[in-house]
Amino acid sequence: MSVSMGLRNRVTGAYRYVPVATAWGFLDEWLPLCRRYGLSHVAEFSGGALCPVPLELIPEIVRELGVLAEAVIAEPGHEWMAERIAEILKAFAETDPAEWEYDFG
Repeated sequence: MSVSMGLRNRVTGAYRYVPVATAWGFLDEWLPLCRRYGLSHVAEFSGGALCPVPLELIPEIVRELGVLAEAVIAEPGHEWMAERIAEILKAFAETDPAEWEYDFG
């Protein structure tokens, strides 16, 4: 199993995904950092609670990802997480929430 971000275009139905982590990678690496920095929404990426992501949560999720991005830079061995976070942030930046629906699971 794995954790990923899904993006679906509301108009065309086009779907793409951004890999986040393996299930174990999320449990072993992402969740401890989420707890340490109080990142409640990012911690829900694996549980299906954000299917779909409510529009009003997008700014907070982006903020939490920014906090996590800064944290992993200071953590040796977490380069892979920095790359995944950058890809998630890029997906949010490249799409319009009025036209796209997001989910994590």
